[in-house]
Amino acid sequence: MVTRDFKQPLVWVIGYAIFAVILIESIHRGSLLAMMDWVFESPAQALYLLCLFIFGFGTLFVFKRRGFFIIASLFIFLFSLLAFSSYTKERLRGDPLLPIDLLMVGEARNMLQFFSDLSWWIWLICAMIVALFVGLFIAVIKKTGKEERSKWHFILPALSLAVFCALLSIGTSHPVSEKENYNRNGVLAGFFSNISVLKVEPPEHYSEDSFDALLDEWQTFRPESDRKPHIIMVMSEAFWDPAVLDKVKFNQDPLPNYRKLSENFSSGTLHVPVYGGSTANTEFEVLVGMSHLFLPPGAIAYKSYVKKPLPALPYLLKSHGYETTAYHTYHNWFYERNKAYRWLGFDHFVSLEFFPNPVQDMMYYRDNEITDEILKKINGSEQPQFIYAITMQNHGPYRNDAKKFYATMDAEGNLKADSKHILEFYADNLVEIDKELQRLVMKLQEMGEDAIVVFFGDHLPLLGDDYAVYKEAGYFSGDKTFDEYMKMYSTPLLVWDAKESARENLQMSSSFLGAYLLEKAGLSGYYLTDFMNELRNSGKALLLRDDYKENSDLTEDERKTLELLQYDLLSGNRQGMKLAGVRLPQNNNYRLGLADPRIDTVERSEYKGREALLLKGGYFTVGSQIYLNGEAVEYSFINEREMLAFVSDPAEVKTVQIKIFDSENRKLAESKVAVVEGKL
Repeated sequence: MVTRDFKQPLVWVIGYAIFAVILIESIHRGSLLAMMDWVFESPAQALYLLCLFIFGFGTLFVFKRRGFFIIASLFIFLFSLLAFSSYTKERLRGDPLLPIDLLMVGEARNMLQFFSDLSWWIWLICAMIVALFVGLFIAVIKKTGKEERSKWHFILPALSLAVFCALLSIGTSHPVSEKENYNRNGVLAGFFSNISVLKVEPPEHYSEDSFDALLDEWQTFRPESDRKPHIIMVMSEAFWDPAVLDKVKFNQDPLPNYRKLSENFSSGTLHVPVYGGSTANTEFEVLVGMSHLFLPPGAIAYKSYVKKPLPALPYLLKSHGYETTAYHTYHNWFYERNKAYRWLGFDHFVSLEFFPNPVQDMMYYRDNEITDEILKKINGSEQPQFIYAITMQNHGPYRNDAKKFYATMDAEGNLKADSKHILEFYADNLVEIDKELQRLVMKLQEMGEDAIVVFFGDHLPLLGDDYAVYKEAGYFSGDKTFDEYMKMYSTPLLVWDAKESARENLQMSSSFLGAYLLEKAGLSGYYLTDFMNELRNSGKALLLRDDYKENSDLTEDERKTLELLQYDLLSGNRQGMKLAGVRLPQNNNYRLGLADPRIDTVERSEYKGREALLLKGGYFTVGSQIYLNGEAVEYSFINEREMLAFVSDPAEVKTVQIKIFDSENRKLAESKVAVVEGKL
């Protein structure tokens, strides 16, 4: 006979579990109706999730009822936040929230402007859910009086824990696509199924003995000439050609210069690993020659796997006498580039904090700042330069309620008003980016420099919630075909060469781009780049996701070889490097910025009637902070060689110093202390 001591807890457990599933999945899917559709379409998965909640909540009855309600409510609230975060990310980026995204808290906090473009009704519904949840929680707690413990407070949790563990061990099927995984299995089952794959496991075919035969198979590339051109790679933020939207007409071509260059120089498409964000993933593939297909879903290699020197493009070019510099008009700490670039072989990382006076363009910074710095670095350099530049002017969100001062674009087509404005905002950015590409190429020609410029996009832009612009323009249909997959993960690629005009039609995955560039410049790499160039020269440069891999000419054995080589370099014992004699010296000279700020002279001055000190030197930035006698003072930036420090009595100043900090208030660089006591 079921006693009241058992029946009442059982009712509460089942009721709370049903409430949790309905609430969490309704948030994740955007509506109660969408949640009901899922229940009817995937009843086994819905039942599995319900059972997880029932037996999970059952374990909480080891506490008294008040404790059960508090802890269970807390879990529901946290899981609801997870569902809302996943819903938001999927609408913006096309992919759900993954466990590894939790490592990106700092980056997510910095990019909160994404959320400012969410529809007002999403925030309203979210607020109503929170209010309803809080009200229900208070009402239940008030009705929960004192209770005596019974044997069911121990039996029910014990049985629940046993069944809960058994259900977890069974798990659910895991489709290749994470979006399909979450849609089929539910947001929580999808999220927690990815925790088990955070570690990169060795390939089945990985062993030390497998490398001898492999390394003998590939012919080592030997350079045919002594040419060492400057190599400039520009990864242009969200660069894409909207002219492919056949049903949309623009008043002018937003990319006339790019189009002319692509007609006369090698160009085509780059197959990238991400849509709408995670720039560092494309960057990692280009620089390191490895694929995110062999890493856990959503992984950011810089944050999790780049922890030791890698034979990346900067290291390989340093061995040929190149100076290697990365430029990026954003924070040094974003994606932990400040740490990763040391392991990739860069000599310098010039982040936003080290640009003299970057010009803001609404939320981000103009690309002409990067063009200026590239040309400054190339001009008069006797050493061959490798420059990797990451731009920010074209970063989203793309506004539907504002125009930039240089706006000239107009789009016509079957687009809603918001989508039309978003697309025009994006196209206006492209016009400016296109001008900078032309300026870079023209200046290099005028300087007579032997250079190769590689210009490409890191991912497609986020044009509205839930692919709004793409869908309304008929570019995406949601049919999950290979054609749509390629559209979503392909960006324009241009290779301009000052000395060679022979045009190639290019199509390759981003992990092949570095190897291609080495061969084009006539520079040797190592066994991985040799193998990749052998594949590429055989028409096998597309490395596709597992559910589309039959559309690639790569054989299963070739995919496994790439996976084996990558694991060995990134997570294994580097057997290949040992056998091939590849040695990477410690990158002890790596630094942020090109140099520390330098104070040459300090003079008494005046500015608008105020006493001041005029500092002259070099490598000053608009974010530099001046210290007089060890104390920060008010200052004014003039240019990268002059700054003013305001002071009430110059005669009391004994020492002067400049320090550069980032947005997290971490000191990045500082000048030597200039002693001026008795000199002013």
